[in-house]
Amino acid sequence: MKLLDAVSLAVAVAFAAPAALLGVETLLGGDPTGWVFLAFAAGILGFERYVVTPDDIPAMFAQKTASAVVEDPDDEPRDDGESGTQ
Repeated sequence: MKLLDAVSLAVAVAFAAPAALLGVETLLGGDPTGWVFLAFAAGILGFERYVVTPDDIPAMFAQKTASAVVEDPDDEPRDDGESGTQ
């Protein structure tokens, strides 16, 4: 997961958590309306994950640019201090 994806997910969770907690409390209180709040919270998280909005396009561009400029640590050759020649 990229940094901008993590920040976007954190914001979505910050909005979905109160609705989910209200849904759980309402269900524990015996009111089946709590399912509506849980579905609303799931909808917030699903929308954030699967729907591309115009605001997401610059973030996608920034991630691709950063990926092109900065190499992943797995792509770099390892230098363990051991060479094949002595």
